[in-house]
Amino acid sequence: MSKRAPGLPQRPRGFWPTPREAVVPLVPYLPPRCRYGEPCAGDGALIGHLRDLWPGGHDIWASDIQPEAKGITTADATKIEGDHAHLVDLWITNPPWPKIGKKGDPALSIILHLLTIAPVWALLPWDFAANDYFRALIGQCSDIVPIGRVSWLGNGTPGKDNAAWYRFDAGNRHPATVRARQ
Repeated sequence: MSKRAPGLPQRPRGFWPTPREAVVPLVPYLPPRCRYGEPCAGDGALIGHLRDLWPGGHDIWASDIQPEAKGITTADATKIEGDHAHLVDLWITNPPWPKIGKKGDPALSIILHLLTIAPVWALLPWDFAANDYFRALIGQCSDIVPIGRVSWLGNGTPGKDNAAWYRFDAGNRHPATVRARQ
């Protein structure tokens, strides 16, 4: 199963809680200490996993267009701005994946906007980079961490899509590096 395979129940806004197994491969590539924000926080699952796995991370921003847990504010990730947002050193998010016929959106628009504030780690389909719309981000992509297939339903059955963490940084000046899972 995957987040977008036919036959899976449709979820409003493409919301799929982030499984812990998707976060584990990212942690070795996070800075030792950092203030981060999660702009597509949903039910807070990703924040909870990061709290458990990354003691140097300090969550200072948690929002979603339709929050599903206490402590998550209502905000559209493509419209985040203001002084508090600029305190974020890094965005870490599992955005809604690209929709067929939407030229990379909603993920593409979210990433392009967040990049104006701070670097972004985004959990996306492995084949995100194989699409024409990736050209808008290829220069800013510094790292890719493959995670393979994970169970989005939490039932132990892996999805049908491979996924990866992509790091985007407006100041990047080097080709993207595909990182080994540690």
